[in-house]
This record gives sequence, C-alpha cells and structure tokens, in this order.
Amino acid sequence: MKFFKIIFQSMAPCIAASSILCGCVLRTITIDSEPPGATVYLDDEPIGQTPVTTKFTYYGTRKFTLEKTDIDGRLLAKRLTVYEKIKTPYYQYIPLDFFSELILPIKLEDAHYFLYQLEPVEERPVEEHKEELLKNAAELKERLFQHTSH
Repeated sequence: MKFFKIIFQSMAPCIAASSILCGCVLRTITIDSEPPGATVYLDDEPIGQTPVTTKFTYYGTRKFTLEKTDIDGRLLAKRLTVYEKIKTPYYQYIPLDFFSELILPIKLEDAHYFLYQLEPVEERPVEEHKEELLKNAAELKERLFQHTSH
C-alpha cells in the first residue's frame, strides 16, 4: 500500500503539470453564402444562418445544405447541397496527434472556410404553374389507366 502512495505522490506533480501545459486543436468550419442569410444544415442538422461558424471533431466528407427562404417559407434561392472533404492536417495523424492534442503547450487552430453562390429562384406566373400541374396530372392518369388495363 505504501508503494502505491509513493508512486502516486511522485506522479501527481507530472499529471498536474501536463494538464496545465497540454495543447489542443480548435477545429472550425465557416460557411458563407452570397446572398447572406441562408440557413445552413451540416450533415442534415441546422447550424444557423450564413455566415455561420461551428466547431467539429471529425475529418472527412461533410454534407452542407443551404437554403434561403422568405418569412413565409418560400424559397428565394435554389436549395444547394454540396459534399466537402475536410482534409486532415499532418499534425492530426498518428502519432503526431498525441503531441498536438496532449503534449504541446500551444493551441492549434484548424479553420476551414467555404463560400457558396446561391442562384435565385425563377418566378413563374401562377397560370404557368397550373398548366404544368394539370399536364403532369393528365400524364399520371394516363399511365395509371394503361397499367390497370393490362
């Protein structure tokens, strides 16, 4: 029992010093759009409106969806879905990650910035929408009757 007490007493200062001096990596992704104010979804989870910055833990391919709507929820710009590969920096590979995350007495920043151009939605007259809807309905009705008559 005395042996464990001696070991603990000799290691306690080392553990305390390493917790004070330990480094870490702050990983962030900033999403911006033109025009600004689009709602951003990161891997299908809402994170805010552009420009928005969020922290992340894992590298790899991430899915971003942007949509800009008005107060009534109508799309002002075409919905945009993109897949971006967030590359792992050299200091995050094994065994270097041990030092960058735990040993180095500095804070490292890994910031990624993406800017997307949103295309405006084309406004079409209501009559044009009605015509297209009726045409699609007629085509579906025709297909339905073709399949039931066989």
